[in-house]
Amino acid sequence: MAAELDQALWHAALALLDANFHFRSVLGTSPPRRSYRLEPNAPPINIVFKDGVIAIEMALIVPELSHRRLTLDLGGALSHRYRIVELADLELAIKRMTGRLSPSASSTSQSVTTESAPERSMKAPTNTILYGPPGTGKTYRTAEMAVAVCEGSAGLSREAIMARYEALRVEGRISFVTFHQSYGYEDFVEGLRPNVGNGGQISYDIQPGVFRMVADAARLNTVVRSGLQGAPLKERTVYKMSLGAVGWAKSSAMFNACIEKGYVLLGWGKDIDFSECDSEAQVRERVREEWPDDKRIKSHTRFVNVFKNEVRVGDLIIVSKGNSAFRAIGEVTGEYEFLEEGVFGNHQMRPVRWLAVLDKEHDVSEIYDRSFSMPALYQLNSSFIKTEALDALLQAQRTASNLPYVLIIDEINRANISKVFGELITLLEPDKREGALNAVTVRLPYSGDDFSVPSNLHIIGTMNTADRSIALLDTALRRRFEFEELQPDYARLSERVIAGINLGTLLAALNERVEFLYDRDHTIGHAYLLDAVSLGDLDRAFRRKIIPLLQEYFHEDWAKVRLVLNDTSGGFIEASKWLPKGMSEEGDDVEMRTRYRVNPDPFGLPSYLNIYS
Repeated sequence: MAAELDQALWHAALALLDANFHFRSVLGTSPPRRSYRLEPNAPPINIVFKDGVIAIEMALIVPELSHRRLTLDLGGALSHRYRIVELADLELAIKRMTGRLSPSASSTSQSVTTESAPERSMKAPTNTILYGPPGTGKTYRTAEMAVAVCEGSAGLSREAIMARYEALRVEGRISFVTFHQSYGYEDFVEGLRPNVGNGGQISYDIQPGVFRMVADAARLNTVVRSGLQGAPLKERTVYKMSLGAVGWAKSSAMFNACIEKGYVLLGWGKDIDFSECDSEAQVRERVREEWPDDKRIKSHTRFVNVFKNEVRVGDLIIVSKGNSAFRAIGEVTGEYEFLEEGVFGNHQMRPVRWLAVLDKEHDVSEIYDRSFSMPALYQLNSSFIKTEALDALLQAQRTASNLPYVLIIDEINRANISKVFGELITLLEPDKREGALNAVTVRLPYSGDDFSVPSNLHIIGTMNTADRSIALLDTALRRRFEFEELQPDYARLSERVIAGINLGTLLAALNERVEFLYDRDHTIGHAYLLDAVSLGDLDRAFRRKIIPLLQEYFHEDWAKVRLVLNDTSGGFIEASKWLPKGMSEEGDDVEMRTRYRVNPDPFGLPSYLNIYS
């Protein structure tokens, strides 16, 4: 009983930390431990379950927990360790770190639940926009944030972060899209796309956009209830089943419906109710009564009989994708049911518990020594099933459900937000997500499907304030996103000195003039100078990036560009008086104009120093 209470407290503590900290690491083992942070680089709070003791370690002292102080080595580098006997102890530590406390969805100080780790509540969805001038590392930062949301990135190098980012992108858990002026609802949510048939005939099919695809993938990940119950795998009967015909436009929608609703559907049998048919002969007779002229009575009979009378509760169904791949595995949990209102024209149903739903189909050779055959439903030969591989795949799914998914939207302010999101803008709010108190579902205009946004989908956007001020951003978007400003980071350049030129000081002085003459939204980011290690690099950065950017900012007002550069000697921008040949100030009553050009010679050391001296 004591062990069960310890487990219950452990899971409740994780749920409470999930509710209060946005960034967390993967759950470690030997012993179980996890790190939580308010921000990617903030000090962590570690929770450990070791030798029957649940404990935390942190950098801050919690005076209220002095009676819980531990000397036990928890394997971390933080100096203050406390034992957690009840959730109230953990609440004190969280309040000390954050100054607030958000109760978890599944536990309070007075009650401890015993839900399993895959079932505990997920962290609140994140809608965040990183905004700032160009070159401040917004897109650079999104990779770090996305990996941190998915699995934590505490202490990882940039190379390790990008390796995890790419792996998560390949898995389908991180998606990236860039908005532009012509981007629309049809690209983002769903729309009609032309399809050229074999005979050159053009048809228009409804295709999902990037947002719907990542939302569907995130939703499917939440419906998996991993882990076999009862008889071991080697004692199970395993069937291969197709959900929807190959090439059928509705196959994907039907598959998603089956996953979300927890059942499998059989197309054979039409709209006939076989509830009273307990044998193949009775199934055949029923088909003949309803459809006497059907030429496929034999096929209807065979597949319906297997589906209703041969498949047993506890059997496994592997959902195929063609003859060489599979994409889901389910355990049959109930008897045959007839659906009066068919789903995509299918009326024959068996309830299942999904043990695995794969983001990308897997090759059949992973679990079976033969390719699948064409029949919609049949029993697999047990001698060809790779039991150990199949069991390993199912075990892996124990930690692969309820996982966070991330959609990164670069340059989110360059598109017409109302046009791109349409009616879905409301669904982004955390309390309007699936499973939330005020959950909202809408019907999509093209497909007619019901759609909602899952709670495990996080959205990170970037916004270049030089393109559009945040004050001009769509009000509906501003209400539904949190905004994090990224300004030029002079500290990253403060130790970078080239021939006596301090790049941090130089950029700070340059930006001070930009802000005075224009505004802070058009300052120049530190990324423009990060790669400069020589005077040649610095010349290239100014000549090809910074000066053209200033020229654009000030609409070719070269006098202001020279003011920003404090270019009093013409080291960057040469100025000369100019009057075309054949014209004179006195005779033609004109005045000489000033002609500007970028100095074609390498910029001199005094010109750089003069920017901040």
